Amino acid sequence: MAKKIINEILIPDKIKEQLKKLGIKEDDINNETAVTVALFQQALKGNVSAINTINKMFVEDDNETPRKEKDITNLVKEEEKKIKKNLKDLTLEQIKINEDLIHNVAFMAVTLRNLANEISKNGVKERYKNGANQWGYKDRTEVKTYNNMFKNYQSAIKQLYELLPEAKLQDDGFDNDNLGDT
Repeated sequence: MAKKIINEILIPDKIKEQLKKLGIKEDDINNETAVTVALFQQALKGNVSAINTINKMFVEDDNETPRKEKDITNLVKEEEKKIKKNLKDLTLEQIKINEDLIHNVAFMAVTLRNLANEISKNGVKERYKNGANQWGYKDRTEVKTYNNMFKNYQSAIKQLYELLPEAKLQDDGFDNDNLGDT
């Protein structure tokens, strides 16, 4: 209803000209486009409300979760099931107490895979421009995020591993009591 009303209002010539200067085709110029451009301009200035409104515009239903977020949520749930399967020797109480840790490990596992895919696709370095004539290369943000998250992931996995009963821990073949002895 609101969309119909907005597009029935005549768009001022001044706004039409501004939209044309931005490269918007005559056929695409309407109030909906004008509102979207105005929101985008506000978002670029850091207006959080405009950013949130734009996010909602790209979701078909305001109550619907964006597809990528749904996919990640499902992957995390699948990963949680795998982790819990590996922790089958724990009591139900131990699982309940460590539910957040299990969820975080699952989330990090999924996120690390996604980051690894991004790094594989785009490389570890990206080009940057600092000033008019100064160019260089730096680590991609994904690489820094991956490295930091991997450290946290290792620590969290260790915490889960330490929950397992000692009898269930696999023998690594080393006599840990005599390490360093010759």
